[in-house]
Amino acid sequence: MTKHIAVMVQEAIEGLQPQPGGRYLDGTLGGGTHTRALLQACAPDGKVLSLDVDRSALARTRELLAPYGARWMCAEENFRHLDRAAEANGLAPLDGILLDLGLSSDELDDPTKGLSFRIDGPLDMRLGPHANDDGLTAADIVNTWTVQDIERVLSVFGEEPFARRIAHGIVDARKSARIIGTLDLVSVITRSVPHIPSHIHPATKAFQALRIAVNDELETLKIAIEAASRVLKPGGRLAIITFHSLEDRIVKRAFAAEPWNAITKKPLAPSEQEVMENPRSRSAKLRVAERM
Repeated sequence: MTKHIAVMVQEAIEGLQPQPGGRYLDGTLGGGTHTRALLQACAPDGKVLSLDVDRSALARTRELLAPYGARWMCAEENFRHLDRAAEANGLAPLDGILLDLGLSSDELDDPTKGLSFRIDGPLDMRLGPHANDDGLTAADIVNTWTVQDIERVLSVFGEEPFARRIAHGIVDARKSARIIGTLDLVSVITRSVPHIPSHIHPATKAFQALRIAVNDELETLKIAIEAASRVLKPGGRLAIITFHSLEDRIVKRAFAAEPWNAITKKPLAPSEQEVMENPRSRSAKLRVAERM
């Protein structure tokens, strides 16, 4: 059973405009809510392929989506290879693609992934075995990278104002013992930054930065948008839900260039009602473009 609450489901479906008999791809399966909405919208004979690098997500949703039979397919695949996956499953060319770039609550609450600064777990941060090509983990970064490289990751990917302090704190701490757990890293971070009253946890931006670096998220997004342009039919649509400015900037720039025609001139935001019911949705932005 999934704990995750998908964001902007109706807005994404309206943006993609699924049709009966259409072929669609959900590159970020998660809890399966977006996939199920796509399956319902393209009934009675449309097909949906869902991708995820998290084997737990694939296992959880197989029972949930079993009633859709052969209309639904899934694959353990990184969405950067969505064109390859669509072709391998006989669905190319596609009528629509959806990417929800947010972390699912299931992933955050899984201590083995090490994504949460509130739960102790190994400093892994990979979303799944195929999340990157070199097996890089957060523990590798904090224990082996130079202070300059750690600072760059925290500054660029986390927009962390205390990147230098935290980087030096990490390098100093690892001289005594290897940093192996999430709460070990949280302790280093909180010691390294000044105490400023805030509703944002002091480790938030650093954990975001390390996760982005480990999973190569920004480059993966760029590659996926290029892959979508190759596998979508002319007139097919790509909908992307982002959760921070680094992602949204990439999508905005891509949709301003060929072969895309931006359907949403400005990003759509979740409704006030959705934000009240699911506070994690507050930073979501949806952009939709059509392949010319």
